[in-house]
Amino acid sequence: MDAAEGRLVARLGRRALSAVPAAARPPRAGAEGEPWKRWTGALVLAWLGLWVAQFAPLQVLLPGLTARVDTGGGWLDVVRDFGVVAGAGGLVAALALPLVGRALDRTPPGAGHRGWYVAAVAACAGGLVLLGARTTLLGAAAAWSLTLLGLCAAGTVLTVAVTRRVPPGRRGTVSTGVGAANAVGIVLGTALAASTGDDARTGGLLLAGAVLACCAPYALTRPPPPLPPAPSVAASTGPPEPGPAARRASRHLLAGFGVRGLLVLGNALGTTLLLFFFTYRLGLADAEDFLVRVVLVYVVASVLTAAVCGPLSDRLRARRRFLVASTALQAVAALALAAVPERGTVLGAALVLGVGWGTFTAVDQAVVAAVAAATQRPAAAVALLGIAASLAQNLGPLAAAVVVTVAGGFTPLYVLAAVVVGAAGLLAAALPAERSTARQARAPQAVAGRHMEDGATPPPSPRTVARWRKPKDS
Repeated sequence: MDAAEGRLVARLGRRALSAVPAAARPPRAGAEGEPWKRWTGALVLAWLGLWVAQFAPLQVLLPGLTARVDTGGGWLDVVRDFGVVAGAGGLVAALALPLVGRALDRTPPGAGHRGWYVAAVAACAGGLVLLGARTTLLGAAAAWSLTLLGLCAAGTVLTVAVTRRVPPGRRGTVSTGVGAANAVGIVLGTALAASTGDDARTGGLLLAGAVLACCAPYALTRPPPPLPPAPSVAASTGPPEPGPAARRASRHLLAGFGVRGLLVLGNALGTTLLLFFFTYRLGLADAEDFLVRVVLVYVVASVLTAAVCGPLSDRLRARRRFLVASTALQAVAALALAAVPERGTVLGAALVLGVGWGTFTAVDQAVVAAVAAATQRPAAAVALLGIAASLAQNLGPLAAAVVVTVAGGFTPLYVLAAVVVGAAGLLAAALPAERSTARQARAPQAVAGRHMEDGATPPPSPRTVARWRKPKDS
């Protein structure tokens, strides 16, 4: 190849690279990678604060409140009222989240959603303060609804940011951090709420302070540039047309709604009444202390599993398999509690359940981002998937309370939890196959010493250039 041909190849390579938006290229090590690290760290820390607000009230504040209010009733009345209060919050969030998603879709990607995020975090923290001060079931339901509305809205903003700003090849790693934050948030929130004993007002203040401290850095961190839209989305500027791509995206969205909702519901059925299970079924005098130990086992297993499965899912691009494995493990743990309700069984089930939940959280954000990014209204899709998780997490206690009240025991509850997560595993087959849908996000190719994402045309090889320049036979 002569000098002219070399210059031609170099020029074509530079043009091909310049056609790729900077956001589509993975950040390189060094100075360019530092903003990504800071933003990802702030994102994970924000999720930690939201998980504190999600699980601590469900595990400690709301059960304690209903127990203090229902002083003249039996334990079944306490379980029933707890389920009603938690379910009321879930219904409010489900009704409001579609409006949040529509508003986020109308905000340009480059403008960010900092205002929405700050308002949502403020509502969540304010609801926690009010929840700690309530002494009636109606007041608790209103305060929990405000908390959950702010929590779900802030979570929607964070998930939309992952969808719009994180390349597909990095979403499993980000999902690992979010999964670890989920596990740590359970321990931190439960410990903060339980450390105040019966002083619910102080517990609410501590939780609100933790939420603000964890969520503030994200609002102050500059986000990375948005990714270019997917070709099918960028080509359309009007309302969605009922073509094959749109119908396929709708099927995947509905499948994602079902899988996420059933998985979270099964987990909620198996975990939200643990304190009642330890107190009234196992008859433990140290039920709250034992709950902390069980949560620690669950968290350690979940964090370690997520740390392995998230990056592994980025390499294998077979996230459906991780979802199926997660449902199988959680079903086994629930059936163990139903069959052998003993102290040792609980610790073993917590270990298995933690591995299963860590497997799910390691790929959850990546699955949500992949499903939402294929739609023309990604924020609305994220809000819909957020409704699935929120409804399941907060209607789970109500459903569990109904099952325990009707059956008069906990065995049917854990059998039902196993059936629900098993159904999620079957439905996971309807999700998009990662290997076939991720071709546009395969490992980047090196071009002229730099990187570019698939989807851009690579420069021609020297042999191709030589063939172009070869005169045709007359």
